[in-house]
Amino acid sequence: MNRKVNISVDNLPDTLRGQIHGVESAIDNESLALFTDNKDVRVSLENAAHGLRAYSNTFNHYDLWGRFVRSGHKKLPLEEAPKKTIITRKISEKVDGILYDGEIKITPAVVSTRKDGEDVEYLVWPSDREEKVERALIRLASKGKIVKINFKSGIQYAVVFSMNELAQELKAVGQSMPYPQIKEALEALQGSKLSFKYSATDTKNTNIDDSFYESNMNFLSSLHFSGKKGQGGNVKCVACLNAFVHNMIDNLEYKGYYFNSAQELKRGLSRWMMLRLYHLWRYAAPGKTYHFRLLSIMEKYGSIYSTDDITENKLKALRRDMTTTMKDLIEKGAISEYSITNVKDDKTGNIVDYTYEMHPSDQFCDEILTLNKHNKRIEIQGGKRIVENAVLIDEDKIEEIVKD
Repeated sequence: MNRKVNISVDNLPDTLRGQIHGVESAIDNESLALFTDNKDVRVSLENAAHGLRAYSNTFNHYDLWGRFVRSGHKKLPLEEAPKKTIITRKISEKVDGILYDGEIKITPAVVSTRKDGEDVEYLVWPSDREEKVERALIRLASKGKIVKINFKSGIQYAVVFSMNELAQELKAVGQSMPYPQIKEALEALQGSKLSFKYSATDTKNTNIDDSFYESNMNFLSSLHFSGKKGQGGNVKCVACLNAFVHNMIDNLEYKGYYFNSAQELKRGLSRWMMLRLYHLWRYAAPGKTYHFRLLSIMEKYGSIYSTDDITENKLKALRRDMTTTMKDLIEKGAISEYSITNVKDDKTGNIVDYTYEMHPSDQFCDEILTLNKHNKRIEIQGGKRIVENAVLIDEDKIEEIVKD
């Protein structure tokens, strides 16, 4: 069975047919073929506690931004809307030598729900539920359920799937949801807006001027459903990805990770930390460690804001949350151990923060090595990585090169 979707204009929803000139699947499009190329990304059975793992992609700096609401209001009747509905967060991430610095704004969606025989409108902020659905959606895209649609107004990438397929991806990692909840999450992703402005500084080359970016878009560009009344899981869906994600696919600005390993974790912070490790700890090897400050990482996650007054009790609560996450990562086989160092105020001597140091497990090092090999192969095939003089490298030497 071909794992990549083969679709034509004729079997798209009616809302799309009149707007497009043609469709290309991952079988025919080079960028999508690379994005869905995961046949060699496996963990050897002898080294993997959980056997072969499901593969997906994560987008470079985009997935590290605090795009989801972790606390406070997540769904409110429209008449109960607060005075300020837009959430603002800082952006500060260094990925592949590029420092991204700026801010992001999250505007909630307005979603209509049937209640007591009437349509009731709610404000819905993208939260943990929407993050789970978005991860499952990109998992389907990475498996080949993605197409290039040539609209009259321009080109977009879209994920083509049924409600049942998306529900099965969620169920596979213990995140089962009824169809109405999945549909509402998709509608919230389509209706919620992202506004961001940031600078990108090349820390490896000071001769390159900083770049500045400012954009406004939705989490999903558009959403389309088709089917028959009472069809449930057989309803067909087309979710068009936003322009930012589209460009990241074209520019190979994504990395692979093992979907099951990250998404099977029950707690949101643990899932986010696992994805972060897959994304940023690309040189994980025995003896190498990963450091972070508690308050900084919690701000990136979205639990706190830079303007918050962190009391002693709040700091203790944040530490308890992180302790549970560290235990989750150890049980999942990502890290072997970790240590904590107090950060004290120079004047008062009070503890004001904590520094964490994590040690990777042998299993995680093997996974990262496999993912790095695959990522280099994709970059070579996509022309992003230049192979000088077409030098051929023996398979047994690749491992040594990736570690360097």
